[in-house]
Amino acid sequence: MATIQSAAEIMHLLEPFMGQRISVLQVLGINSLKMMLPPLEALAGEVVTAADVVDRTLRVDTTSYVISFDLQRTGRVVLLESAEPYRFVAGANRPTARLLMADGSGLDLVEPAKTKRITVTIGTRSA
Repeated sequence: MATIQSAAEIMHLLEPFMGQRISVLQVLGINSLKMMLPPLEALAGEVVTAADVVDRTLRVDTTSYVISFDLQRTGRVVLLESAEPYRFVAGANRPTARLLMADGSGLDLVEPAKTKRITVTIGTRSA
């Protein structure tokens, strides 16, 4: 059974992304994207302004949008010091979502089970 990451552990992984530009958000779990307004492409070029973790939900604020990742039971955040867009490989364990930054770093949101429970919601920031 996977060890649950604490909010402090996840926040430590997010620190390098503050002030960074998003290159792309890939949602690879077929049932994971819960809201698509705005579309994923709208996140390209957005700057990460804040992040928080409450009750296994990771919230990333950008200049214009809010991205929420509900990690549910066993979702984990994995730091990628050097990352590229995910390419499907037969038989490989894929992340549920991958967030790539303009500087080449990124995050994978992963789960040990085949049933993907991490959900991703994107919305516009309130004024």
